[in-house]
Amino acid sequence: MYDLVIVGGGIAGLCAALAAPEGARIVVIDKGEARAGSSPLAQGGIAAAVGPEDSPDLHAADTIKAGAGICDEQTVRDICAEGPRVIAWLQELGCDFDRSPDGALDLAREGGQTVARSVHWRDATGQEIVRALRRAVQGRNVERVSAPATGFIAIDGTCHGVFTAEERYPAGITLVATGGAGALWGRTTNAQGATADGIVLAMQAGTQVADLEFMQFHPTALDDGSPTQRILLTEALRGEGATLHNERGERFVDELAPRHVVTKAILEQASVTLDCTQILDLERRFPTVVAGARARGFDPVTTPLPVSPAAHYFVGGIAADASGHTSIPGLFAAGECAATGMHGANRMAGNSLLESVVVGRRVGELAALGTSKGRFIHMPLAVARWRPPIVEADPEIAPIMWDDVGPIREETRLHEAIAQLSKLEPTGHTELCLMIARAAAARLESRGVHIRSDYPDQDSAFATRSFDQHHAHAR
Repeated sequence: MYDLVIVGGGIAGLCAALAAPEGARIVVIDKGEARAGSSPLAQGGIAAAVGPEDSPDLHAADTIKAGAGICDEQTVRDICAEGPRVIAWLQELGCDFDRSPDGALDLAREGGQTVARSVHWRDATGQEIVRALRRAVQGRNVERVSAPATGFIAIDGTCHGVFTAEERYPAGITLVATGGAGALWGRTTNAQGATADGIVLAMQAGTQVADLEFMQFHPTALDDGSPTQRILLTEALRGEGATLHNERGERFVDELAPRHVVTKAILEQASVTLDCTQILDLERRFPTVVAGARARGFDPVTTPLPVSPAAHYFVGGIAADASGHTSIPGLFAAGECAATGMHGANRMAGNSLLESVVVGRRVGELAALGTSKGRFIHMPLAVARWRPPIVEADPEIAPIMWDDVGPIREETRLHEAIAQLSKLEPTGHTELCLMIARAAAARLESRGVHIRSDYPDQDSAFATRSFDQHHAHAR
């Protein structure tokens, strides 16, 4: 019997393992190899109000503004207030964040931030945080299993652990921390394993999901023609003076506007480049960007880079509160797979890492207390049973999602996506994508990252989060 079973080996899961009480028995179940997920790919930084011009209240106000009217404001203020403590904790664990010449933390300004707020390590902040967390967790009683989770142990309406194809792992607390869904769109900045497997598992168990229509498309991925993973060109480049130009060489948007604003503006141009050549010490300060671009035949030190949007962050997911509780007792969610309401209709830069650390730690701390009930709708689970392994996402999903449920949406294309997805084998992934397309079709407005060409304005009738409840696989 474990105190805590964690599905997913990224930042949220590692923070939960480290926050659990000394002596707690913990197992991490991860379908991929260590460091194969999206956490190490995070570039720009972790948002926290640690600068002299900043405050948790200003951080919260920026977050709420970026969220376009549907953030859970209590969750926002709660998590933003934790920012300075999170940075201090990560430094205690050995995170070597960049510093300015006077010794203070060097802060980058990214989209949606009124002041510089992103604490970073060069342009590989996620990699540095993961390194420190992995080193710290080595001294804990944490077992690691390399296998996909296939279902939850469900007894009397409560989650009591996880199944894999070969074994079961009973636990007092089960945390889903499996990351996002970007790979379902094909053209993504995420790792190729980001296919929403944890969200699918939770959905099949009957867990409430939320905000499925909101996928954030990062405006500046390297446009190298790849149909799958693309290199992220961090927003911090624009914070340091990189500029966007259309095919006529003209600037056409405020480069530090919220991401959905920049994405829409880029898609209205015939072609766009990001000019980083004026950034001093580009190679030293952004080694990840420079090395990645050069590996694909581009040199940002001397030449503007072709850019276009790519699926980047899934705002939707498993409905959870700021402590990770879901609609099923004993089952928790943290990180990108969770929809806490922190991000509303659009995530502000740097907030995903902050949220992952805060919620992950809170779930770990609960391992000493046992499970508790969340604030969402509760419903009975099926009797404990083995489930067949989740099959890999059908490769036909990605072109449908990109073409018809992409950055700019409209009714005909969304209904075409629903029709095409309905013809595919009925797996958990196709079911989730159908729910995403239906949620997008039902939101008859443009709000945050959900942009409808046929409904270009916000509508106060839709100024609320969307919650859905999946039943089909739970009966």
